[in-house]
Amino acid sequence: RRPSCPPPILAYHQRGQRISTSRRQNTMDAHILEQHEIFELLPTHGKVVTLDADLPMKHALAALASHGATCLPVWDSALQRFVDVFSCTDLVDIVLFAHRALAGAGAPPAAGAAAGDAQTALERCHLRDLHGLKRPRPAGFLMASVDDSMLHGALMLKQHALECLPIGDSACSSSLLHLLLPEQLLAFLATLPELRTSHGPLLEEPVGKALLPLCRQPQTVRRDASLLEALGLLSAERLHALPVLDASGALFDVLSSRDVRQLASNPATDLAIPLEEALRSLPPKDSRVQTCAVSDTVATAITRLADPEAAQLVCLNDAGAVCAVVTASAVLAALLPSSPPHHG
Repeated sequence: RRPSCPPPILAYHQRGQRISTSRRQNTMDAHILEQHEIFELLPTHGKVVTLDADLPMKHALAALASHGATCLPVWDSALQRFVDVFSCTDLVDIVLFAHRALAGAGAPPAAGAAAGDAQTALERCHLRDLHGLKRPRPAGFLMASVDDSMLHGALMLKQHALECLPIGDSACSSSLLHLLLPEQLLAFLATLPELRTSHGPLLEEPVGKALLPLCRQPQTVRRDASLLEALGLLSAERLHALPVLDASGALFDVLSSRDVRQLASNPATDLAIPLEEALRSLPPKDSRVQTCAVSDTVATAITRLADPEAAQLVCLNDAGAVCAVVTASAVLAALLPSSPPHHG
């Protein structure tokens, strides 16, 4: 049975449109995902936590942390519609925004700014402040229907570079039922026997050949850098994760945008502290740092990224040096056909 329909809130941004597909060598046959609806990805029991645009940032932060969420939709009561998605990536920008606001007029904050002052400035922010940030987002509020094919949803995630895709019910198109993450779609693909049947050669290709060309050049930071420097790099480069290296250049840890949920919620966190000190306040790095080798197969990467705890894989070359950060989005880009959207 389809879930009951919540109160009407938003019409589809792209209702009536479909994304075309074209096949190229070493990509997934479109029919594999065309045969499955997005509805199959909805959890049996679930809820969508919604944030009001006028919500103080401290409450939005608490919602991200308490629900273990990476993205939450933002509802504008004045407009009576969803207007945005608040993500951990945005939280990095908000933390820096609040920190710099202490000095006023966009000037860098004083080195001795108290952690409590930064926390107070953060708590004064509202979700509406997101609109003051220059973020590379598509215009409008993109949604897909539970009746759309998984291929359509996957291509929307890929072509619009979305961190998540809001999913609505076609029977009442203003509802919001789920936020689809790339890793959820990848986890579903990992369970399909036909994926290995049709794409055995691609799945057996090494990560270095099949995935690294789709990954950005790695950005890294030294463990003795400040937390402020690391967050600045995450924000400026629009990164989801930043490998942290020791003095010898070997991988020491990883700072991800998800980690900022915990750091920002701690009133004692001072952005001027060494990054290594900040990392010690996070869960053990064995549970946060997931790696792969350039010689590992694409199938191995898919299996590891299908684990909800693995937000990304730090790819190491034969010498143990960091050569890329592999995400579920990069793997989907390797598997999916490449084509622009068209009106159907």
